[in-house]
Amino acid sequence: MDPVWRLQHEERARALPDERYRASTDAMGLAAAGPQPGGGHPVADEDREDDDREDSQHEVDRVPHPRGERRGFGHEDHQGAPEVGAARPAPGGVGIEPGGATWAGGDHPVEARAHAVTLPDPRGVWGGGCDTLAPMLVRGALLIDGTGADPRIADVRIGAGGRVSAISPSLTPDEAEEVVDGTDRVLAPGFVDMHSHSDLYTLVRPSDGAAPLGDGPKLLQGCTAQVFGQDGISAAPVGEDDVEGYSAYIAGLDGFLPASQWTWRSFARYLAALRAASTTRVAGLVGHSTVRRLVMGMDDRPPTADELSAMQGAVAEAMDGGALGLSTGLVYVPAAYADTAELIALCSVVAAKGGRFFVHVRSESDRVVEATEEIITVAQRTGVHLHYSHIKAAGRRNWPLGERLVAMVDAAIADGVTITTDVHPYTAGSTTATVLLPPWMLEGGRDAALRRLGDPAARERARRQLLDDTTSWDNWWAFSDGWEGLRIAGLPAGVRPELVGTSFAALVAPAGEPHSPAAFDLAFDLLAEAGLAVSLVSFNNVEENVARFLAQPYCTVGSDALINPDGHPHPRLYGTFPRVLGHFVRQLGALDLPSAVTAMTGRAAAALGVDGIGRVEVGAPADLVLFDPETVIDRSTYTDPRLLPVGVERVWVAGRPVVTGGVLEATVQPAEV
Repeated sequence: MDPVWRLQHEERARALPDERYRASTDAMGLAAAGPQPGGGHPVADEDREDDDREDSQHEVDRVPHPRGERRGFGHEDHQGAPEVGAARPAPGGVGIEPGGATWAGGDHPVEARAHAVTLPDPRGVWGGGCDTLAPMLVRGALLIDGTGADPRIADVRIGAGGRVSAISPSLTPDEAEEVVDGTDRVLAPGFVDMHSHSDLYTLVRPSDGAAPLGDGPKLLQGCTAQVFGQDGISAAPVGEDDVEGYSAYIAGLDGFLPASQWTWRSFARYLAALRAASTTRVAGLVGHSTVRRLVMGMDDRPPTADELSAMQGAVAEAMDGGALGLSTGLVYVPAAYADTAELIALCSVVAAKGGRFFVHVRSESDRVVEATEEIITVAQRTGVHLHYSHIKAAGRRNWPLGERLVAMVDAAIADGVTITTDVHPYTAGSTTATVLLPPWMLEGGRDAALRRLGDPAARERARRQLLDDTTSWDNWWAFSDGWEGLRIAGLPAGVRPELVGTSFAALVAPAGEPHSPAAFDLAFDLLAEAGLAVSLVSFNNVEENVARFLAQPYCTVGSDALINPDGHPHPRLYGTFPRVLGHFVRQLGALDLPSAVTAMTGRAAAALGVDGIGRVEVGAPADLVLFDPETVIDRSTYTDPRLLPVGVERVWVAGRPVVTGGVLEATVQPAEV
């Protein structure tokens, strides 16, 4: 560790409470209970030869917190941090009551026990199903029920109310019920996408009545629940005067919806719109960048005390409206401008409300160890349940750090920190191409960034930083091995459609020398022409590490897939869950089938702290998937990303068939209607 980072680490260590806290965990290490006083492989598809690198205004009591923590990578010290406004829960923690939260005196937020969130109107979250369904019996399937219990052959009845009504070694079919033969098949709870970017496209349904654009690819994989609001960016809350600007800001990750169709401003209204439309169950996180932009715009500076209090209030209001917690993406502006003290301030509110903190860390590459230390510190200081999103060590020279990251998480859990993680089963990622611009270029928002892109001096400064600087920010260009490791996945309608699906290397090839100003100008020109609304695929990971993380007892699965309806999406949009089952379980043996199913179902539900998903049990909503364990596999590739998986034969949501014979039903109703 270099001297600057050693100093930061020592400052944080000195700031920790004398007493460490231990988080109680269930048998899988997944319980939502928070801190209590105590000790504190080759790719199979030939088609992937080119893809070998692929898979190569709320009142608060004032609680002071330590000042002077560094802000992150390459930023100046943040001296004199504002006092943290933290709402105090009643002893033992307080849930969110229907109609709003009630705050009372009690434990310090750091000592408040995290717990499962009690959401307003739980039926509106995970609900049941329709009251007019014909009953159905699935006979003789191998039941992996999501609890971690041993698989067993069982008959499972889906009752008329869309819930599981009976489970037995043998059930006699009723006269009126359809019988589905489950012989040699696995019946499991519907899978949970712990990292979805379908936030806006779940609201877009084709005119033929099929599933929404953001849901169809997930249902075809057996996924029946999605978690939105990832990487610090959620579709709400949004200011009345910022809808048009914000709709452009969010487009790179979460899709584009014209400002005229944003019928919400608050998180609660957005969540209601989702539940009225989505054919999967939905859960939402409120975004750190979203809240920061709402309160203080796109400024690169620490918040004032009033601004920090306003951000805390916005987080609290969103959680009162149904958010499961807070997400941050510390590589995306404006969250990238936040220091550790700001994270602690916001997470104190989240922890007091029993929420989750989903994190895309500040660096997944050259500073991934320090970035992991940072978020563990936040969890230690606040007691928040930390969920480490798409854990990885990006960049060829960092691949050996995978084992160290596992050791760091294991040690923190042993020390009482509640941590869960997720991975996607690919070695390439996908995100907005704004990650190719240093954070200073994005300060002030889209228009300011576009002005800088038009300035030759700013372009040259950015080029030099992309070539030489891998420590003050997470340099996606560098850890993707330059242009060769980057592909253009999506562009706005009418903007150079011939480039979609091609590599950035091909884009800059006319310039000759790939590191020359002329080469970078070609890439910067594309970003400017597209108004920054470019998505990309980045090859940066190694399969050995994906398998290592996936096998951990606290790991879940998320697709992290951008929809790109008119573009060239990452193959994980259609392949994530079948790839876990087919490639990592059957072909590589990285984990066994029951462990994989549990990771994608019951463990995911426990990590979220919600009931009603992730288990097959009597009385639970009949969100189910029937698949063939001998054939299930992804077929989508980087060259043909929309190929459908095989082996996922039937999927039900609330007892309704949504996938039959591996094909979407012609009409799929919203899950909560």
